[in-house]
Amino acid sequence: MKNKEPKEYFAKEKIIECSHCSNRLFLKSQAQLNTAGLTFMGLDWLNKTANILICKECGQILWFLDSGKI
Repeated sequence: MKNKEPKEYFAKEKIIECSHCSNRLFLKSQAQLNTAGLTFMGLDWLNKTANILICKECGQILWFLDSGKI
């Protein structure tokens, strides 16, 4: 994982809360958004990545496509 210490994150100047447990502490990481076409051609590295926030309490994963927004 990219960030080993859980912390609070914001999107559009609003604190992000887990929609399941209302926790505000998350671990940040990245995930690749694979497409069938690029995978078929062996070009997975060309796919976009998304930032993910993993809730420290319940493990729910929140996805954010634009890395500059969180």
